[in-house]
Amino acid sequence: MSKTELDELGTVKVAAEGLPVPGLWVQQPDAKPGSRIILYVYGGTFALNRGPMHEVISSRLAIHARARVLLLDYRLAPEHPFPLAIEDIVATYDALIEQGQDPSKIIVMGDTAGAGIAFAAMLSLRDQGKALPAGIVALCPLVDLTFSGGSYVANIRPRETTSDVELIMTLAFEYLQGADPRHPLASPALADLSGLPPVEIHGDVNDVLYDDAILLSEKLRGVGGKVNFLQWDGLPETWQELAPLSNQSTACLAKIGQFVRRRTSSPLSMTREESDQLVDAYQEHIKSYIQPHTADRIDQVFEWARVQGPDWVWPFIQRRLKHGALVTQDQVERDWLSLLFTQAADAMVLLSASRHILLSNEQARRVLDQKSPLELKSGRLVGTSDGPEEVLQQALDTLFSPSETDDGRALRLATTEGDTMLVRCKRLAALPEDRGAPPVVLLRIIADPDKMPIDIESLQVWYDLSPREAAVAAAFAEGMSLTDYAEATDVAITTVRTHFANVKAKLGASDQAAVVRKVLVAAASNRLF
Repeated sequence: MSKTELDELGTVKVAAEGLPVPGLWVQQPDAKPGSRIILYVYGGTFALNRGPMHEVISSRLAIHARARVLLLDYRLAPEHPFPLAIEDIVATYDALIEQGQDPSKIIVMGDTAGAGIAFAAMLSLRDQGKALPAGIVALCPLVDLTFSGGSYVANIRPRETTSDVELIMTLAFEYLQGADPRHPLASPALADLSGLPPVEIHGDVNDVLYDDAILLSEKLRGVGGKVNFLQWDGLPETWQELAPLSNQSTACLAKIGQFVRRRTSSPLSMTREESDQLVDAYQEHIKSYIQPHTADRIDQVFEWARVQGPDWVWPFIQRRLKHGALVTQDQVERDWLSLLFTQAADAMVLLSASRHILLSNEQARRVLDQKSPLELKSGRLVGTSDGPEEVLQQALDTLFSPSETDDGRALRLATTEGDTMLVRCKRLAALPEDRGAPPVVLLRIIADPDKMPIDIESLQVWYDLSPREAAVAAAFAEGMSLTDYAEATDVAITTVRTHFANVKAKLGASDQAAVVRKVLVAAASNRLF
């Protein structure tokens, strides 16, 4: 491929050759032919050509994911109705594989209607028994052409002559041209979604397509699929029109880049049997260095790590076995789980289904030693009174339930004296069905949520506030009145009130209490998972 001039983001754009569908490669100048690939199915409501904004998105993804982005010009309705666009994506994917591209280095991504086309193409490939890509990304997906979601009404946006929902429906009908909208390839959210690779979904709470994203996530989880659903407030109404990217959009694309890199990294070079043998050998090697009364706890930690199989584990064990290094109990815990949470600023606890603490960091031990709603009793985490105990038990019962698809819970616990803590519980990957051991839950604790620091930069990113608006919002949420803030900063009260009015509008807050609530949500999210 001949290189063209660099764009303002430092990427190059080259016409795609040797493929059944015209397209454009967007990549960094030093990208190699064997680099990871994002097959990007842009959204144009089935009928619109790709625009310059899609090239901007592709450039961002090429940088964030360190990937070559293939932006396809698939056939459009009404001249080319359903399912011809889907066939174009399937044919292009097949061509990439025939050219020697590794499926484990490919991510298929689509935005809005493009996400529906991308999912339909993956279902077609699955049904043909072909190798699937390493993952799928759905950005504000349109995946239900029966338009059953309530967000089509709740989030409708009027235009000069027609609403956005009427426009979407009109173009969708031109795409279907009499085909059943319930067809699994027309509405992938209504199809059998089993057997697909891991999926990352991004939805905006104000988007008419928001319920499509929710439905897709629920259907994937219902068939045991691996899905990560991220919800945003501030993504653009359309990814078609050229416009500056908001802070939320920039963060969203960066997140997608992380997913692409994670899914297309070098696969584990060992089989499960080989890794099990290696762990067994290492456990035998360190047996004499582990205190007898903690042997069971260490075994649980190893069992969790064996199942998780992070890539860094195997080289670490091999080095220790090769050099015969002496290992202490402290080294075992630090080396195996420090990457997970031991360096975290908040209290972190790894909990088994029996509530035994498998591992905790120093901050957690300090919090539990003080007066708090939780305490350590006989190696188990329990509530100090009936209220916290009941709330914690209900959350853990849900998270440890084999049928539960939601892997997270947020709790606010309080003592009878009024001391509070905010706890976020997240279930880590469950063990396979052929093992009797349960999954584990990771707890992150903020011991004094009422004194939670509010990061002004986070408020700017979350809600697209100006620096001054974010400062006013943070001060107000921390209990300072607008008058006191004006006096403290030597700013006219009329200016402060204008900033606060802008804050309410951007946060979509109906009153002052809603402003405080939304600011604290951003602060908590910055500290939690």
